[in-house]
Amino acid sequence: MSGHELEAHGAPQTHGPEEHTHPSPRRYIEIAVVLGIITIVEVFVLYLPNMGFESFRPFLVPIFIVLSAVKFVTVVGWYMHLRFDEPFFRWIFGFALLIAMTIATAFIALFHGIYF
Repeated sequence: MSGHELEAHGAPQTHGPEEHTHPSPRRYIEIAVVLGIITIVEVFVLYLPNMGFESFRPFLVPIFIVLSAVKFVTVVGWYMHLRFDEPFFRWIFGFALLIAMTIATAFIALFHGIYF
């Protein structure tokens, strides 16, 4: 048994069935590329109304909400390893995301005179 297989107190490491292997560095780079592409799409969508697509303006907020939610889920799922944790933690983060999006949408509606 090598020194890498021993914990600090000398006991062999055991891996329970609930433990996971961490993704490879290549997977993290792939995720970063996907997040970068989503960011490029967000910037492109932001400039669409200025490029002659004025009728596209009402769809900006819903598109940004969806893209932001995808980025949020990707970051907390992979970089914070939430996808490997208990489902309860996913519910907590999901509920917090729902509350944040509701508040943001309410402020956008309030300050732009949109009433539901």
